[in-house]
Formats: sequence, C-alpha cells, structure tokens
Amino acid sequence: MQKDSDNAASKILVMDDEDSFRQVITKCLALSGFEVVSAANGKAGVSLAAETLPDLIVCDLNMPGMTGHEVLAALRRDPKLADIPLIFLTGQTQPRQVRQSMNLGADDYLTKPVALADLLSAIKVRLDRRQTQRQRQEQQMERAMRLFQGIVHDLRDPLFVVLGYTDMLRGGVGKTPEAGQNSGQILDRMQQAVLRMQAIVSEMLFLARSRTQRLAFDPGPLDLRVFCEQILADHEESHRVSLECVPDRFPVTADALRLRQALDNLLSNALKYSDGPVLVRLSANAKSCLIEVGDQGIGIPAAEQTSVFQPFFRASNTGDRPGHGLGLSIVKSCIEQHGGSVRFLSSESQGTTFFLELPRSSLSKQAAQPGALGPADGSKGMAEPSPEAPAAMATMSTGALPEETGKLRGILVDDDPLVRSLMRDLLATANDVLIVGEAGTVAQARALVKQHEPEVVFLDVSLPDASGFDLLPDLKADASVIFVTSAEEYALQAFDCEAVDYLLKPVSPERLQKALARVRQRLATQPAGAAASSPPGGSFLVKTLMEKRLVKLSEIERIVAYGEYSWVYWQGNKKGALLRKSLRQWVKELPDEQFIRVHRRAIVNLACMERIEKLPNRQMQIHLRNTAEPIRVSLRLAATLNRKLKTLQGFSGCVEDQREMGDPS
Repeated sequence: MQKDSDNAASKILVMDDEDSFRQVITKCLALSGFEVVSAANGKAGVSLAAETLPDLIVCDLNMPGMTGHEVLAALRRDPKLADIPLIFLTGQTQPRQVRQSMNLGADDYLTKPVALADLLSAIKVRLDRRQTQRQRQEQQMERAMRLFQGIVHDLRDPLFVVLGYTDMLRGGVGKTPEAGQNSGQILDRMQQAVLRMQAIVSEMLFLARSRTQRLAFDPGPLDLRVFCEQILADHEESHRVSLECVPDRFPVTADALRLRQALDNLLSNALKYSDGPVLVRLSANAKSCLIEVGDQGIGIPAAEQTSVFQPFFRASNTGDRPGHGLGLSIVKSCIEQHGGSVRFLSSESQGTTFFLELPRSSLSKQAAQPGALGPADGSKGMAEPSPEAPAAMATMSTGALPEETGKLRGILVDDDPLVRSLMRDLLATANDVLIVGEAGTVAQARALVKQHEPEVVFLDVSLPDASGFDLLPDLKADASVIFVTSAEEYALQAFDCEAVDYLLKPVSPERLQKALARVRQRLATQPAGAAASSPPGGSFLVKTLMEKRLVKLSEIERIVAYGEYSWVYWQGNKKGALLRKSLRQWVKELPDEQFIRVHRRAIVNLACMERIEKLPNRQMQIHLRNTAEPIRVSLRLAATLNRKLKTLQGFSGCVEDQREMGDPS
C-alpha cells in the first residue's frame, strides 16, 4: 500500500480491547502514512492521549473498565484534550447508541466491519476540519495581536508627551519651564494627551464589549427623520451638514444611544476628511430605512477599501489629520447589533458615501399622533430617572457642613497605591475632607471602618480579595460612598446601593468637586443622626461612552423632545443626553415654578433665560445663556409664558402686552 505523504505529520490513537482488530487497524493506518499509537483499554488510552496529544482518536465503544462514552467524557473534561476529534468504531449498531455518542460530542460513528476507504475518508474529513479550525484560531490570534499593537502604538505618543513634560516640570530633562504661562501651557498639553488616551481606551472597551455581546442594548421606537434633525442641529459644524428626505415618518426600532454613536462617527469623519458640504439622506421601502452620509472629500484608495471596518485602519491618504481608526469599526458593530448592515461607495479625491440600512418598524395606534412614537411608559432607556420623585429635591439647599463636624473623615479604598496617592492630592484641595486611612483590600478597609467610622468612603469596585460592594454592610448607615472605578457596568448597582456618586477613572478635579458637593448637600439636608434612605432625588442617571453620572434637575437648561425620547441639555454639556422619556412625563415631574413648556417639543429652565426676542406676526423666541440657538415659543403657549414671567423679577421689560400675545384676559 502506497503511503500518503499528506498524512505523515498526523498522529492517530487507536483504542480497542480486541488485539487482532487493533493490530489490523494500526497497520493499515501506518501504511496509509499516519503515525499510530494504540491502547488496549480506555484507561490506558486516556493516559496515552495526555502523553502523546494525538491529532485524532479512533475508539471502541464497549471496553472493560472504561467504556468509550466514559473515555469521551474524560477527554472533554481535559482542556488539553477537549478539541481532539474522536471517531467511534464499534460493533454496536443500535440508533440509541449512535444518538447518545453524538450527543456526548463524538465527531463520527462507524460500525464494524468497516471498509478501509470509509475509515480513511472519515479520518480525513475530521483532520481537515480541525486544521481549518486551527487556522481560524491562528487568524483570530493574529488579528488580536494586530489590535494590541495598534492600541500600544496609539497610546505610545500621548504617553510620551505626558512623560516628557513630567520630566520637564521636575527639571529632570532639558530646561525647567518658567512659572506662569509656560507651565500652564505644558499642563494643558499633558491633559490633552491624557484625554486622548482615555478616548482610545474607552472606544476599545466599547468595541470589545460590542463584539462579545456584552454591551447594553435597549431598543425602542424612533422616527429617523426627527432623530437625524436633532443630531445635525447639535453638531459643531451644522452649517456644513444638510438633511434631505421627504416630509414623512421613518419608523425604526433602535437603541438611540448606539445609533447616535454610529451617526456621530460618520459625520465626524465626513467633516474631518472633506472641506465641502456633507449630505445626510433618508429613504425607505416596505422593509427597511436607509441613512446615507456622503461627502466630497479625499475618499478611500481602492486597494484599501476591503480593510475599512478593521479596527485601527487608517487610509494612506489621511495625512496628519487626527484619529486612531476605531470609528468605522464602532459604526459597524452598532448597526449590526440592530440587525442592520453597513456598506459604502468611495472614489479617491471624489468623496465617500456610507449607507446604513435598518429594519423598518410599524407604528402603533398611539404613535400615529404627531411627534409620538410610542407609549410614555417610562421604560428604561439611555438615561433613567432616579426612583425618588423628581420634585423632592428640586429646592434642596446646598448649605455648609455642620460646624461641629469639622472636616469629613474619609478613607481611600483602591488596590493601586498611585491612584490612592493621586486621590489624596486631589482631595487635599477640597479643604473639607480629612483622609484618615488608606486600604488596598476589602479586609484592610473593614479594619479602617471599624477604627475610624468614616463619614465618606472613596471606593473602588474591583479589589483583590472581594468586590467593593462587599464593604457596604460594614459602613454606618449615614456614611457617604463615592465609587471611583474603571468598571463602568456597575453604576446602576451603585446607585441602587445609595451611593452618592459614581466616578470613572481618570477623575478630573472638577468632577471630584461635584461629587463632594453632593456629599455636602446630602449632609446639609439630612436630619441629625438620620440615615439616608434613598439615592439622590431630583436627578437622573446619564450613561455615555465616557462616563455614568447623576445630573440634578436644577442643572437642566432645556429639553428638546419627540415622542417617547428627549434630548436633555444641562449646564456644561453641549451635546446633551438622550433619554427614553416623553415631554409629557417631564411636564408632570419637573417643578413648575422653575420649568415651563414653551413649545410642543421644548421645555426651558426659567433660571437659564437670558432674554426674549420679539418677532413679526406676534411670534417670539427665547435666548438661553451659553446656548447659540434660540427656542421658538408657540403662540398657544405664549400667554402661559407671559403670565409666568410676570411673577418673576427682571423679565417684565422683555415681554409684550398680554392681550397682544394672545391672552384674552
């Protein structure tokens, strides 16, 4: 028999208690070019498999001491042997035996007597399949290593900036910068470098979670036309972006946060790589809605277009434009998570158009009303109201700490000494927190809690010996907990446990001061000796790619809504957050002495109003501080606004006569 050179590298283990049959099979396989080892029983066979690591196993079913099924179970329990293909070769022909064998994970089932050609064919199929799996695993590992190299490469430059400027500030390398403006500029550059690293890490975490299906996905009804209008209006270069679509509804079921992330990335790329206009076009058929985002920019070289959606891909013609090549990977993950698809057309130096196709959804009866996309049921979405009634703390005082308490006794719980050191330095500027101890484990923290009874605890989630949540039962009922962690997925659990705040590393001094202000506010409104019974009320939880945080209702500047969703903008935030919450719900929950509805799609905070502009035809619009776009007031609601402003000081000269504005009184 001619040896097959293709089989020379493959090792086969034969297990059979019948000596003559085992010898025949062993000889035939050896003559066919395989390296063959054999065992006379199952126990010896499992030991031999662990010793020799064969490429395939041929095993009898009925053997003394250890049956073939027991052999298979033992192999599958061992990580080193679990993926070795196993073919049962037995005289048992009952369908029940065959079915049981395949259910246990056997790769094939042949009955004696067997033709050598059939045995060799079965072996070849299984070996080829295993080789394909190994190649796929190697390719996945190679892609993972390329990803890792890309991360390291993109982090190296900003890290070099931080380290270089750190040496300069310490006087270790080169000339020490003079105090004043030069030092400030250096610190600004260091901060920019750190923020760049933070963005890369955050986007990589997002991409990894979306690929492993660990990313929160909360779809709901959306009208794409209104959705896109709002995104385009919010964009910094909105004057260059236009929307083209018929005046119709484009209903889809989508996670608005994920979809906004995809569109923001496409718009940012289009504006970055082109100098001209960017067109967003909507169209639909009976089954799907299509979003097109097109530019007239540099385009993508034809030879590189197959790699567009690979993480860290950057076209060769992007030059020195900033970026790290993760945006389109995130777009693809976001859209495919919706059951949609992404494709594009591009010509170098002529521009690129991306096409996002999403399954179309049918509107409910309630959604047939203008601007309503679904029932206002307050279901969970991108941001969730706190369980406490929103009005409960709308007028809360931010009084000072009780004089008898002096500084707050606090402890730091984090397994990284550098993080603890930085937190101690940041807290030193607060002047009202005294760190009485530091701990790197939950066990150490329990000892500190027992010794000092801290009033505020800065707590990491992931600790070497336990979760940070395991420390909470050891704290006094009125102790304030601020989580400081890199694990963003526990924010809801933290607020359910009555945490004051949840900070994601790296923490800015400003963000830390806001958390401390919440501690002071909590203490100022808490009766002496009483325990806090609920998380901060008058607030809502905002979840974005970069952070999860509570926003107080009093910080809201305006709310722009449609149907079941609303965009909420608060002080210091330009892009706002998207909530699955209707304007009708907001009207019921917001304190009416501070907020007023001025349009069927808008609510404003009276405290944020700067002036009211009178327009022709009895129209008027409101200008808010720190907001470029004015908000139009509807004629129907103008009289209500006028009456409200008459009760406030400082606005009487800005409002037209009530009768002229439509008030019949």
